[in-house]
Amino acid sequence: MRIGSGRACLCLVICALALLLGAPILANDAAPTTAAEVQIRVAGQVLPLNASVLAGLPHIDVIAAAHDEAPSTWRGVSLVDLLLRAGVALDKPLRGRDLASSVRVTAADNYQIVFALSDLDPTLGHGQVLLVEQRNGKPLDKDGPYRLLVPGDKRPARWVRNVTSIEVVDGATSPRP
Repeated sequence: MRIGSGRACLCLVICALALLLGAPILANDAAPTTAAEVQIRVAGQVLPLNASVLAGLPHIDVIAAAHDEAPSTWRGVSLVDLLLRAGVALDKPLRGRDLASSVRVTAADNYQIVFALSDLDPTLGHGQVLLVEQRNGKPLDKDGPYRLLVPGDKRPARWVRNVTSIEVVDGATSPRP
């Protein structure tokens, strides 16, 4: 009895091993994150992201759509406000080595995107970036508990689902004075 080609058999073996080891086969198989697992990391300091932190920040509503979906009303907080709360000095113009810093956002499936910190600086690029927790007045389901939204993007490649961490990364190569 012939099962199939060698390539098909190899694929079945890899899938079986992945299942036995508990590894997701597809990136979207990662389980949604709980709110307690989400963290903001700045210069070695960790700020857990939870409902009480978000409640203390101004909320913004935007209407936006991804791909072929109908537009939705999204509610969340500005990434800049979140970074300010975590101690990032975006309340004054960035200078020097801080211009080499970036913000890395990671999802539960390890999908990552990066913004130059200067793109978020209100005196420079200042693109609107939101960490949302609601869609059409309801908590996010499979995309949550938090999702990153960049309403001005022409395509939603930076709309990160199931955000697990937000990190400020020092990209400067020269030593700190």
